[in-house]
Amino acid sequence: MIIKVAKNSGFCFGVERAVDGVIAWAKANKDRSVKVYGMLIHNSYVIERLKELNIKVIEDVNQIEKDDVVFIRSHGVSMDEFLEIEKRAARVYDFTCPYVKKIHEIVREASANGNDIVVVGDINHPEVKGIIGHVDKGRKCIVIDSIEKARDAIAQLGSKTIVVCQTTFDNAKWQQIKEYIENNTDYKVFDTICKATINRQQEAKILAQEVDIMLVIGDRKSSNTNKLYEAVKGIKPTYFIETLEDLKKIDFSRAKVIGITAGASTSQEQINEVIQMLEREFNEVDPSDFEKLLNRSLKDIKKGEVVKGKIVKVEDDYILVDIGYKAEGIVYKNEVFRNANVNLREIFKENDIIEAVVVRESDEEGNVVLSKLKADNIHGFEELLSKFKSKMPVKILIKQIREKSIVGEFRGINVFVPISQWAEEVSSSIIGKIFEVEIVDVDSEKKIAFGSRKALLRQIQEQRLLEAMENLDFAKDYEGTVAEIKEKGIIINFEGLRGFVPASEISYSKKIEDIKRLFRIGEQVKVRVIDVDKQKKQIYLSIKRSQEDEWIKKAKGLYLGMLVDAEVTKILPFGLVVWILEYDVDGFIHISNIPLGYNQRLHNLYKVGDKIKAKIIEIDEQRHRIGLSLKDLYEEEEQVPQYTEDFVITIADIAKNIKLED
Repeated sequence: MIIKVAKNSGFCFGVERAVDGVIAWAKANKDRSVKVYGMLIHNSYVIERLKELNIKVIEDVNQIEKDDVVFIRSHGVSMDEFLEIEKRAARVYDFTCPYVKKIHEIVREASANGNDIVVVGDINHPEVKGIIGHVDKGRKCIVIDSIEKARDAIAQLGSKTIVVCQTTFDNAKWQQIKEYIENNTDYKVFDTICKATINRQQEAKILAQEVDIMLVIGDRKSSNTNKLYEAVKGIKPTYFIETLEDLKKIDFSRAKVIGITAGASTSQEQINEVIQMLEREFNEVDPSDFEKLLNRSLKDIKKGEVVKGKIVKVEDDYILVDIGYKAEGIVYKNEVFRNANVNLREIFKENDIIEAVVVRESDEEGNVVLSKLKADNIHGFEELLSKFKSKMPVKILIKQIREKSIVGEFRGINVFVPISQWAEEVSSSIIGKIFEVEIVDVDSEKKIAFGSRKALLRQIQEQRLLEAMENLDFAKDYEGTVAEIKEKGIIINFEGLRGFVPASEISYSKKIEDIKRLFRIGEQVKVRVIDVDKQKKQIYLSIKRSQEDEWIKKAKGLYLGMLVDAEVTKILPFGLVVWILEYDVDGFIHISNIPLGYNQRLHNLYKVGDKIKAKIIEIDEQRHRIGLSLKDLYEEEEQVPQYTEDFVITIADIAKNIKLED
């Protein structure tokens, strides 16, 4: 039998932070009275461990004494409860999940600004009760868990309403309710459901398709564990494992592969116990899965050690990093950049990989305290040199603007960019922002570098242009603005791009003599893309193809063999371009259809502006082409008349013309 364990099993970072923080503090302060207000997490196994360390779980603020150290549960509490706890206890540590805390901030600020609140969730869940307790007392707050209740809530509330969701609420139900509210109101909806919960459920569903039996480990009182169970039970036979006794009730005889997942409030010890029992029973486990779990639980962290990790959360003042340890690492703002007023959210994103040095194995909240600055001092110049040699761009933080250069920082190394190489507007607004530059030189002795943005921006702009050209729709009409007027056409700005309209693509019906008389700079026009030359980075446009085809309308009045009055507009070596006067369309008379004498040339016989008569010999609507002929016309005039009636001369007619002599 093979056992497969979901990668995202067990404590999420918020729960792990709370549990490890409480246990670490209690072990370090055995002489202090430690209490947790409410169940720290929905997990009886963990609560029993806390009791073994003389940590008391209380449900009433009246149980708090003046010398107590009180920890707030991960589900959070109301504002009134928090203030009362602060008043009564000697010290308070708030282990409310950061995602829940964010909801508290949203509803507190929104209700203070006159908004009513809709909370999507379970009204009996402690997280929801805590959220309600942060709503301004003068505003309405309604808890819903279905579309029917959403409909009732909308009927009771005005348009100034915001919507939040319990972090562990069922995602499918949340999406249905969210869609209904967005389609039927103007409420501002905040998607506050925990993404880790969604990812955990999706991963479990995929795993369930690969196994014969699924085991979901956790406490039955845990909302997210129950949601996990509901997510997979319809895919494969699924069993809820709260204790090891639950394993004995399952028939594994037909199972070749077992899948294991666990709720966000399930400890690593519980997961390991289940795996070890299955291993003893069946003596077969997927080594890679078990090794990952053991490594995480047994891994040791030492002060001064350089670690790499994946960012799991970015806040205004700190970054949380998964370093493959039982607790997350925390990098405070002052350990990211020295003396820089920066917005961490603009610089770092979840799943980014960073390197840092361990400065403390555990703080009061159980986090491993890290310093990115110290890691930069060790490896920063080495990485910058590598980027320079491989001609890869680097991201620098702008610290200072000098008279002739801009000073940035890459992992603690100063990078100087001459203002002439910046290629963009230089103002104080760029200080504290991140920009990408190309390293053009490095001074290894002084450990400084010199950069440029000019070539990099040109590459970026060219790449963006090519991408934009790739996405152009040849069947779509675009709104554009006349930017330049040239002799052979006009330049149009559209969709952040530039295109050229040749004179022949301006109009079906207008006689184009002077383009400048037809358009003015800044004029709005509709254009259609007719061709793209990626090598020349040129876009060709048409104005006439975005309009109703007037040419077809005019041409309908013409027919083959028709004689028309025309004016010569252009003399070419191989024929005449003419303007058919009454119908306002172009025509062409090929040289083969023009009668010429020996050694005669078109430019000797005709000049622009000459008025002539011509005969239509071709009408091509698809190519918008009218062919005419002068030759047929002249040949007709020179022909001897042909009589169709019989012509008879009688003797009497002859006699009339004979004069007899006297």
